[in-house]
Amino acid sequence: MKNLLKVIYRNLIYIFYGDGLSFVTKLQLKIKKRFQQSSISFFGKDFTYSDSSSFVSTYEEIFIKKIYDFPSDIASPYILDCGANIGLSTIAFKRQHPKARIKAFEPDSTISEILKDNLAKQQYQDVEVIPKALWVFDGEIKFHEQGGLSGSIVDGNTNGLPIVSLPCIRLKDLLTEKIDFLKIDIEGAEYDVLCDCKDQLIHVQRMFVEYHSVFSKKQTLNEILKIISDAGFRYHIQEAYTSPQPFMHVTGMQDMDLQLNIFCYR
Repeated sequence: MKNLLKVIYRNLIYIFYGDGLSFVTKLQLKIKKRFQQSSISFFGKDFTYSDSSSFVSTYEEIFIKKIYDFPSDIASPYILDCGANIGLSTIAFKRQHPKARIKAFEPDSTISEILKDNLAKQQYQDVEVIPKALWVFDGEIKFHEQGGLSGSIVDGNTNGLPIVSLPCIRLKDLLTEKIDFLKIDIEGAEYDVLCDCKDQLIHVQRMFVEYHSVFSKKQTLNEILKIISDAGFRYHIQEAYTSPQPFMHVTGMQDMDLQLNIFCYR
């Protein structure tokens, strides 16, 4: 009962006072027009966001649910933040582990500039921002710049989406030393990347994978979980997005039909 009361109290504090954003500010952001770049005060510093709705939903996951929090037995854990977007995850890592060494990857050219600016304003000078997509080779790939959270590598029909060529880097080549935390949130490219670097995951202590199931493509969750298990990890799965009535909503669905957060640890 005592632990339950603590949880209830903590959530009431989050609801009314927030952590970096007030309850009123979140409501104001949720009703704003989407994909309009603007700025706000965030932990006492000027912070730019690209899409108000994405900003609020990501903020709640990272700073209220604290999905990326992890314990470390060293003062400066090495973190690869793959899919850093506008910087919320990187800021969360640095607030929990101020001396963390972080490489933050964000391929969308507009978003990566916002990421650099936000981290500079938070005075995190020791974070390396790499404006490249994580992929299975070094070079260039076709990329859809969405402007929010869902920019993605294009590996087939573009469906009329605006496409640009962007530099990419092979994740496997970066996994040659101990990685304390590897975050992979790369909008559907996680399967290909994990297949390519599975033999190097032995160097990774903890890993977060956001699994994206796109209705028009084969589901790969079972194969991803096998890669994770074969690498010696245990895993915990949480629902990030799904339909409340999957049987009713399948017909005609063209986009993502399931999103899961996979927490991997040893």
